[in-house]
Amino acid sequence: MQIHPISCGLGYAFLIESEGGLVLVDCGSPHQEKKVLAAMDALGRHDLKLIWITHAHYDHYGSAAALHAQTGVPIGVHPADSEALHAGRSDLGIVRGVGHLFPLGLGIAKVFVPLPPVKPEVLLEDGASLMDYGLAAQVFHTPGHTPGHSSLWLEDGTLIIGDLIGQKKRACRQTLLATDWQALEESLARMQALKPCRVYSGHSPRAIPREEFCNL
Repeated sequence: MQIHPISCGLGYAFLIESEGGLVLVDCGSPHQEKKVLAAMDALGRHDLKLIWITHAHYDHYGSAAALHAQTGVPIGVHPADSEALHAGRSDLGIVRGVGHLFPLGLGIAKVFVPLPPVKPEVLLEDGASLMDYGLAAQVFHTPGHTPGHSSLWLEDGTLIIGDLIGQKKRACRQTLLATDWQALEESLARMQALKPCRVYSGHSPRAIPREEFCNL
């Protein structure tokens, strides 16, 4: 199993390559689909089985509609964020600190680069397996940043955690945006208890080692 981070505008996508096929986790801002398709071309593989969205934000599902149109691959998300995807929403919740700049920035971005709505076809709850899509991985519902935020736990001990945390030079706690700050803290504690060998967050290609993640 290999994970290929792809810079996609304001966020990162993660193309997971395994014997069972490819699974894409998130897809960045709108108009980033060519980068994902180029990464698949570079691998010489086009057996994409699922596009899994960790949460319904502009910089995580912006290219989902275009990728679905070009590949026919289903879009998956936790049910609590499915309505937002279908409506083309990016609900920011309760902002803190410099997060107060995000509503203005999002409003401007959506005027000049609209967020295309997409209908998710695969709705998976906490504990669901992705084996039907060729990947030995489990969905964890990790609400807080959004109501339906989810993380993926891969069989090799890798955790893909979306925006449950932040990352600058080092991993840091999410301090900008949440729909439920208490739920976010509880979700983070639950993921730390797994003691993953490495963690990928939504805005960096760097794999965060266990000790750094568990000591946030």
